[in-house]
Amino acid sequence: MIRLLQPLRKASNLRGAAWTAGALAVGYWAGVKDKEQSLRSLPSGWRACCDANPLSAKQKALAPKLAEIVGETYVQSNVEQKGSRVGKGVAHAVVKPGSIKEALEVLQACVDADACILPQGANTGLTGGSVPRGHEHGLDRPTVVINMSRLKSVMPIDNGEKLVCLAGAGIYDVLTKASELDRESHSVLGSIFLNPTTAAGVAFGSGGTQTRKGP
Repeated sequence: MIRLLQPLRKASNLRGAAWTAGALAVGYWAGVKDKEQSLRSLPSGWRACCDANPLSAKQKALAPKLAEIVGETYVQSNVEQKGSRVGKGVAHAVVKPGSIKEALEVLQACVDADACILPQGANTGLTGGSVPRGHEHGLDRPTVVINMSRLKSVMPIDNGEKLVCLAGAGIYDVLTKASELDRESHSVLGSIFLNPTTAAGVAFGSGGTQTRKGP
């Protein structure tokens, strides 16, 4: 029995050695590939697909069209914007509609001109969702910022049990209106002093963490 077991042990040792050598070879290969990946660098400059495209006739005429809708006072062209904490970019135009009807007409004009649309609240920059991004970020179309700051009405309904807020209403404005009705906001947010809009709070979580949460 001893003589029969010896060849089996030798074969087993050979298989173990083969597995060990194979594992070392795979590990070495993986290490080489990992080093190759770590030494790679991202391409610099702009590729043809990401270069800024020239404005179309409708895009060039967009800012004047927006001025016809909301008035020249509420339209700015080629505006660089920066959030207070996050984000920076240049908008082809910033427009501030003063009514829901104007907002709808502005939206339609931007769609007709094939422009990117960015709704904007107070532009606190807390979440970076309201800052325009241009061709430097790979966009192939101009961006129009639709600022909602003029749409800030807060209207109580159901005997003051609920408040209807337009997109530009700030969370501090809502709290103030609620206090007039001897009520309070559902939650108090950390950045209430910046008065970020309720719409931004719904869309991007603007307003920061809750310091007190209601029932």
